[in-house]
Amino acid sequence: MEDELIKIWQSSPKAEQIKFEKSRLILDMQSSLDRFHRFIKYRIIHDQIACIIVIAGFIYGIYLVPPILSKIACFFIVLWAIWYLLQLVGSKKMKPTSVTLNYLEYLEKNRDYLTYLKETIIRSMYSYAILALPAYFLFISGVYFDGLSDITFFIKLIFLGIFVHIGAYAYSKWEVKKVDTYGLKKIDELIEVMEE
Repeated sequence: MEDELIKIWQSSPKAEQIKFEKSRLILDMQSSLDRFHRFIKYRIIHDQIACIIVIAGFIYGIYLVPPILSKIACFFIVLWAIWYLLQLVGSKKMKPTSVTLNYLEYLEKNRDYLTYLKETIIRSMYSYAILALPAYFLFISGVYFDGLSDITFFIKLIFLGIFVHIGAYAYSKWEVKKVDTYGLKKIDELIEVMEE
């Protein structure tokens, strides 16, 4: 049956082959976009919940933790979590909701959305390195210098922070690659086909 369909497709006029090829590409792309949007939806919800927990925990830490350095660190971590939460809310607003006028416009909106997501991931990756990670080290330094922990525990916390940062960085790089490979590249290919 499949061989017969292939023969029919090959014997059909070139214009019909192109129409078939376009419709197959559209269906494949729509399936990929649906899976990708589900992944992004759950990732955003997960990150928003994490941000709310971080904000609540470190606001409480501002009042609870006695060292001044640690209080300052808690404040910076809260600022970073609020900034990241606002980035996530902004990315939800950018998501294309439906196929309104034509499929080409829908693809272009999806391309813009994926580009925004990619930039958000990159910004969050660097903001974590510039603000959140130093604030973490400031927090544990405040605890150490106030004599609330010994040197062994302090060194373990430093290594924990470094390993968590490396893991977060690697995960973010994987996400950027996923957006590039499975999203933007496929959309660009389909837009090119649709414009021909």
